[in-house]
Amino acid sequence: PLSIFVFHGFIKNIPLELEEAATIDGCSRQAIFFRIIFPLLKPIIVTVLILNGIWIWNDYLLPLLVLGSNGIVQTLPIAVTAFAGAYLKQWDLILTSALIAIIPIILLYLFAQRYIIKGMVEGSIK
Repeated sequence: PLSIFVFHGFIKNIPLELEEAATIDGCSRQAIFFRIIFPLLKPIIVTVLILNGIWIWNDYLLPLLVLGSNGIVQTLPIAVTAFAGAYLKQWDLILTSALIAIIPIILLYLFAQRYIIKGMVEGSIK
């Protein structure tokens, strides 16, 4: 849902005059999209890809429902909860595995921060 709102806000702010000028110049619908609209959408596409990647990396409920908690294949959030039992919580293993799980996301955010901010700001300016 967040992706749809971000795309909607961005596309709504693209001036209609660009499409009209391209139509007058003889561009087809595909040419208008691939030569004019798509290059304008690149910052927001990168922003949505990064935000969705972070969301999917940290997702817990869907992998738990699909893979189960006792399976051989597990995601990191499910594996972290394996260290917390009903009567025993191994805090050293929980915190270590949680740290290992969040390091890639922190690095991704640090490297992609300017693209995220650029895409979000461009979608909000009228």
